[in-house]
Amino acid sequence: MTEPLEQEGPNSDQIEFWNGVAGGKWVDFNPLLDRMLKPVSDIAMDRANPIPGEHVLDVGCGCGGTSLELAARVAPGGTVTGLDISTPMLALARERAEAAGAAASFINADAETHALPAAAYDLLFSRFGIMFFSNPKVAFANFQGALKPGGRAVFVCWRDQKYNPWVTIPFEAARPFVPEFEPPEGDAPGQFAFAREGWVEDILSDSGFTGVRIERHDTTQRVGEGDLDSCVELILKLGPVSRLVREADEDLVPAITAAVREAVAPHHDGTCIALAGSVWIVAANRP
Repeated sequence: MTEPLEQEGPNSDQIEFWNGVAGGKWVDFNPLLDRMLKPVSDIAMDRANPIPGEHVLDVGCGCGGTSLELAARVAPGGTVTGLDISTPMLALARERAEAAGAAASFINADAETHALPAAAYDLLFSRFGIMFFSNPKVAFANFQGALKPGGRAVFVCWRDQKYNPWVTIPFEAARPFVPEFEPPEGDAPGQFAFAREGWVEDILSDSGFTGVRIERHDTTQRVGEGDLDSCVELILKLGPVSRLVREADEDLVPAITAAVREAVAPHHDGTCIALAGSVWIVAANRP
């Protein structure tokens, strides 16, 4: 069994978070999350255009869904290395890769500080796995050095919260119950750390990338599966609302649940909660 990553260094808070309750919940809900994120993931994957024989680094690979898709696209002859800080999520990723016979291996490490091999990869890919670094310019300089000359980076990240009501509607419903909770500000590590287009451009250019291309993509996020209560359960256990639930007094959880349920009920279409979302699809190259 793989030992958990040591919880030290610049991203120790993220290591603790993704090796604790968050990592376990992503494992538990992985099929639902893969389905929810697949439409955006597929668009980013098509922009990346992995081809047979290429070697790919999948940053923040989580439970391995994108790594398996990348491995299928670079076969025959290609390989995928998934990199993540979450031990429980990587355990599932390894199981899935073994079952699929995929040419994918996984590293349990902090991508900001891990010594990546120089000029080893044709493509760096990430689906929502690159917004959590304390020092993103250091992390991306590390990635740039790991790409072959002419290699490319493609990733997808969330735009500003105001363009993502699938997050803000349930969060604002729950927020009054935990007034002391302070969400991350500005460009701080977290789900919306790369929301500002100019900040993304600065990170990439300052870490040595060229040809930066940032494309807006609006989508509908289909959250959960089944009846309204099942979908609300997912919202309460994952994402920003889950942090509010953890911070709240236990006796407030029923009220939070009721408030979130009321807020999202108009958007339940009988099978899921369907609300607008928006992302950046970002591409750049190593010179």
